Amino acid sequence: MDQAGTDTRILQLSRNPYSLGIAAKYLSEIDLFTRFEFGPTLSSLMHQINDGTHLIVERNDRICGYVGWVRTTKDVAEDWLRNQGPLRKVADGDAIVVTIFHAQDSGDILRMIKAAKKMAPGLPVYWKRFYENERAPSPRAVKIRRSAPDTP
Repeated sequence: MDQAGTDTRILQLSRNPYSLGIAAKYLSEIDLFTRFEFGPTLSSLMHQINDGTHLIVERNDRICGYVGWVRTTKDVAEDWLRNQGPLRKVADGDAIVVTIFHAQDSGDILRMIKAAKKMAPGLPVYWKRFYENERAPSPRAVKIRRSAPDTP
């Protein structure tokens, strides 16, 4: 159900330990996230909040969605996507990798993506989609097409 008419905002959490707890509590109530290891997930949340590389959907004073990413290079992102290398942060990288994404309302997905794209315009985006059943994660990427240079 799309709840666009209610009091909905897309914003960042403040950089403090309380925000980490709010984000962790939200994700802990989602079945799929309860299957992930606690340490790496909490570390990702902490870095995303501290680096300002996340957004939440807040509706009527409750978190209803979260997207968090890491800035890296295209080469690192593509290796990670193919399970051929670890994901590592590169502060001035030329790509982003979404590592945590959830929305309670499917109508919020596009809103979150548009808001996140404004924060990192022109960069290709990579992610792996995980499913609630035993289906294997599927790699995804949105690459930026560059115009071909004019040839004489």
